[in-house]
Amino acid sequence: MHDLTSKLRRFSEYVGQTRGQAYFNHIVLGLAEICECDYIMVGEVHNEMNTCSTLAVCDNGIIQPDMTYSLADTPCHLVSHDQICCFPANVQGMFPKDQMVIDYGAESYIGVPLHSSQGEVLGIIVALNKRPIDDMDEIVLLFEMAAYRVAAELERRIQDRSLDMLSSIFRYSSEAMIVTDAAHKIVEVNDAFCEMFGYSREQALGKNPSLISSGEHDAGFFQAFWEQVTTRGNWRGEIKNRHADGRILEQWSSVNQVKDESGRTHHYTAIYTDLTELKKTQAENHYLASTDQLSGLSNKALLSKELARGGKKWMLAIRLDGLRYFNEAYGFDACDGLIRETASQIMKLVEADCYVGIDAGKFVLLFNQPTDLVEIARALHQHFSFSQVTAGDVSVYISLSFGGCIGDADLLRLSSSALRQSQAQGKFSCVVLEQECGQRVASQRHVFVEANNLIHTALNNELLVPFFQGIRNNHNGRITHFEALARIIHDGKVISPYSFIEAAQVAGMLPLITQQIARQAFRIMSKKDYIFSVNITEHDLNGQYLSNFLNELCNTYSVAPERVILEVLEGISSSSKNNHLKQLRDLKRIGFKLAIDDFGTEYSNFERILELEIDYLKIDARYIKQIDTDSKSYEIVKAFAYFCKNSGIKSIAEFVHSQAVQDKLLELGIDYSQGFLFSEPQPL
Repeated sequence: MHDLTSKLRRFSEYVGQTRGQAYFNHIVLGLAEICECDYIMVGEVHNEMNTCSTLAVCDNGIIQPDMTYSLADTPCHLVSHDQICCFPANVQGMFPKDQMVIDYGAESYIGVPLHSSQGEVLGIIVALNKRPIDDMDEIVLLFEMAAYRVAAELERRIQDRSLDMLSSIFRYSSEAMIVTDAAHKIVEVNDAFCEMFGYSREQALGKNPSLISSGEHDAGFFQAFWEQVTTRGNWRGEIKNRHADGRILEQWSSVNQVKDESGRTHHYTAIYTDLTELKKTQAENHYLASTDQLSGLSNKALLSKELARGGKKWMLAIRLDGLRYFNEAYGFDACDGLIRETASQIMKLVEADCYVGIDAGKFVLLFNQPTDLVEIARALHQHFSFSQVTAGDVSVYISLSFGGCIGDADLLRLSSSALRQSQAQGKFSCVVLEQECGQRVASQRHVFVEANNLIHTALNNELLVPFFQGIRNNHNGRITHFEALARIIHDGKVISPYSFIEAAQVAGMLPLITQQIARQAFRIMSKKDYIFSVNITEHDLNGQYLSNFLNELCNTYSVAPERVILEVLEGISSSSKNNHLKQLRDLKRIGFKLAIDDFGTEYSNFERILELEIDYLKIDARYIKQIDTDSKSYEIVKAFAYFCKNSGIKSIAEFVHSQAVQDKLLELGIDYSQGFLFSEPQPL
């Protein structure tokens, strides 16, 4: 082998001739020839992944394709951690897991690290031979000298790659970017800038960034802007700029100073992100989150926020009447249009602090100052009484209901209660409830909830029992039959239906009560010979279960249907529900008797009673309890008694509580008397 001086001279002929990939190829080819090594490689290491990527590989004078291999269990791993490794012989035995050494059949190994200008290991130069290396020191010295030149080219390559990446980011970024010199003259813009602001690159170069200024920020804004850029080196925030066509652009901007090593500012960079779509989306989201989509008014969520602010408020609830008929007549789209137009007119006619759409066709107006709610309701009623609402090709007169409340808590429930009370009056009115009334309503709700819990407890634990009240036959003076009345026995107390029947009706549990009371009444009366009656509700008829259920009870307890009187309220017999009437007629055909309970409280429909061929008519207590002193009550009962006699119906008077009352009933020929004078409800 030639001496070291000639080797160095020959190496210097290879370097400086090329750059980039050709440079690395020349280096490995030259080192392979000068050092007479079989295999020379230059690689870039990635310590975070423990791998090395070859930049050039010479295998017996031929450039091979690049590759990436793992550094684990290889001598290259030691080199990548800043060690010069020399293994003149038996390298396979020293690194038995290095598959590349084994596959190549290497006997010797030399590796030298490549350092950056900051002293970090960027890569390695490696030589492998299939024979032992004798002049190891000369090769290591040559590799060390070559390493400086190779490392410089590798560092430049890495920097070029970073610059290429930054250039690509700058060019293809979706965010607008500009670069100015120290004098604030634009020296470069990217394509996104041209697209965002409407200026070509040629129009922007050499100009001041004020080219895109909107003119909507005052001097104080820019003073604070430059103060922050100067002191902190950057500024970030929202800014309004102007498009070339004059449009205002809402943007997020990031401005940075670029300084050299001496601290002198030589450039500024600015990045602009368009917030127009984001602002639009935010506005749409806010609209969706705070707006009732049907009416176009604020929604209940926004109302809740307003109410949460506290303080006394005045609330007017408004309901558009007859929506179901509008839907059937004109269709849902037209009806929705009527709701929106009604809401729009209300907003124009009334100045409120908050306009809210609650449900379909229900609006709420909220006022923070003392307001005459009745007067506002009257004005709206007057307007819509004489002005049609038009939606599309539909124009109609509408009717509104009103209910108001005043207070600082629970206003929605209070206004709904006021609205119901107004609607119940059947003419224009605006009931206004104070918060004290709301507290009473809350107390009533509490009682209702307790009653609901009581019913569930009673049904689940069979605490519902029948109490029987005797009914006196006025012709023979004896109690001939009994009415089964529902009672709850709980904690040693007897609880009457007045405490729970309304809650049971709302909760849909009346049929369960009917079934439990009837089943026990049949069981008890199966051991007696009395005629007895059980109460049947509209909910039982709606369930259409009575025929099978009562037949089953008759069979189970051997009770003839003729012994059972089914008491129904007057309203059921007078209603137009044909399925109810059919069920009652079917029960009559089976043999059950029918009685109309509380007759005189509602419709007094004599014709329907005759159609049903009822057996008993029970005159309501309101006409009985004062018949001895009230001539009007006397005359009404007299008419009922006359009707019963001529129709073949037995008459029963309820609430017979004194002998004076009983004497009047006997005088009028009433067939039966029921009341505390003769019998109090009790277990039988």
